[in-house]
Amino acid sequence: MKILLHRVRDMTAAPTRSARRFSIALAFALSLVGNVTSFAVESDGTPVVVKGSNVIAQISLSADHASAGRQLGFAVNVAVAPGWHIYGEPLPEGEGLTPTSIKFESDLLARQTLNLPKPTPLRFEILNQTYPVYTGNFKALGSVVLNPKIKPGDYSIPGTFNFQLCNDSLCKPPQAVRFELPIKIEPTG
Repeated sequence: MKILLHRVRDMTAAPTRSARRFSIALAFALSLVGNVTSFAVESDGTPVVVKGSNVIAQISLSADHASAGRQLGFAVNVAVAPGWHIYGEPLPEGEGLTPTSIKFESDLLARQTLNLPKPTPLRFEILNQTYPVYTGNFKALGSVVLNPKIKPGDYSIPGTFNFQLCNDSLCKPPQAVRFELPIKIEPTG
């Protein structure tokens, strides 16, 4: 960490474009580290870090072991790099924008829910349109219900973090970042 901070100090002494980008990236990463540390205390599940272009999410179940049929909570901490936003809902139809979502694809689950915070309206004067967006750091909570027919053992619950990243002048293509959450199914009894 000391070497990294000295490198930032050396780079910012003679600011170049790459030095400014590095400083912004470092500030973004350090702000996320603070969130990850506070999040880790809230969950007994093994956290998984999901990285996309200028977006990082940490996803964790409320426990890393459970019996079949049990409901578990999950939390998602998201950090969006400064100057960027991702979309919330509702979005206008026909504009080809992708809202932020977390979707699990597994027979291990009987059902799932996700409650994203209310997005902030952002006005784009040039388009004469207001869109719901997320910026900075935010947290979403959800729940999953494990399939009651799962046999005991070690499993992974696969999922996808979907979002579209934009700034004031451009939108990147939608991203679908895959992840897996580890879970141990214990015998009922």
